[in-house]
Amino acid sequence: MATAVENIVKVLGEQYYKDALEQCHNYNARLCAERSILMPFLDSQTGVAQSNCYIWMEKRHRSAGTAPGQLYSYPARRWRKKRRAHPPEDPALVFPPLKTAELELGLKKDVLGPLDGSSLEALLKGEPLDKRVTTELRPPEEETSLAEITGTSTASSHSGSTRIRKRILEPEDYLDDLDDEDFEEETPKRRSKGKSKGRGVGNGKKKLEAAAAAQEDRDKPYACDICGKRYKNRPGLSYHYTHSHLADEEGEDKEEPEIHTPAPPEEPKTPKKGPNGLALPNDYCDFCLGDSSMNQKTGQSEELVSCSDCGRSGHPSCLQFTAVMMAAVKTYRWQCIECKCCNVCGTSENDDQLLFCDDCDRGYHMYCLSPPMSDPPEGSWSCHLCLALLKDKASIYQSQNPAME
Repeated sequence: MATAVENIVKVLGEQYYKDALEQCHNYNARLCAERSILMPFLDSQTGVAQSNCYIWMEKRHRSAGTAPGQLYSYPARRWRKKRRAHPPEDPALVFPPLKTAELELGLKKDVLGPLDGSSLEALLKGEPLDKRVTTELRPPEEETSLAEITGTSTASSHSGSTRIRKRILEPEDYLDDLDDEDFEEETPKRRSKGKSKGRGVGNGKKKLEAAAAAQEDRDKPYACDICGKRYKNRPGLSYHYTHSHLADEEGEDKEEPEIHTPAPPEEPKTPKKGPNGLALPNDYCDFCLGDSSMNQKTGQSEELVSCSDCGRSGHPSCLQFTAVMMAAVKTYRWQCIECKCCNVCGTSENDDQLLFCDDCDRGYHMYCLSPPMSDPPEGSWSCHLCLALLKDKASIYQSQNPAME
């Protein structure tokens, strides 16, 4: 053995061997100390959750033996009552002994006569019969005073006439008599994994819903004060208010004097088409509610521009049209902001990718352009039709010239 140790020392070195012995000694000492204390912990060596153990005592706890042949004795650990999982059982729900019940039933039959509906209801609820009857017979002034009187126990079964009312204890009365030490827990409780997972999933759904609502508020900042419906722009909100709520209010005013007349059949809310295939234009502005003879904002007469698909109209100043744009919208089938579609593919999908020309108000998907665009340009933008028609007078050049100067 000594030869083997000497060979190891020669190979590893004396200092390395001493360090290894010291580390091994420290590990064994710590492991033995943990096993002797046996505090609640998970044993890393065996993988077993240890619990408290009270068989290990110190020398200061040792005293002389109390029984013949006993060398030493150690103090016994005080017993502690564990916390109850449920409140104490209500004494009113406990069935009384058979003889006592028969005696009480016989006395009640002699004194009170046959049971009525209220007495039977009291027995089903678990209340004493005499308590129910005396409550019904005594005046209201005596109820408060008699409710405070409590008895201690029932008398002997042989002297049934001298029975004392028994006080029914509530679960809170038992809790007042217990000490804090009675509720000491001996074993640690583990959290249920299933419940925590369920709560995590619920919280995750709430967070996703809140994030979706916040994203919708950012995408559609214009909300209706009446119904809460949201829109991406103010013209859409104005159209919704005019055609939904304002029309409903006007309809209610008209229906009030004609209460007894039958309601006309509802017609589909599709825009009426004219002989040229265009929707019949409205004779009022969707923004200021004025007509062609009066702009409610400026107070002047102004020609209305109408959508070819839905017929909604608006003043050029309310639509913030320039003179060039006003002349351009008369040359093609102009569409409002709600009906706007791409001039290349003809669809209104992905309206967040639509780019509007600042000279003719046509719409184009950024990915339908040639070459396609990934981000909208800064400043004004003109489509290829306006560039070919207006050349250097297009808005894109007008916005670049001041920057170059």
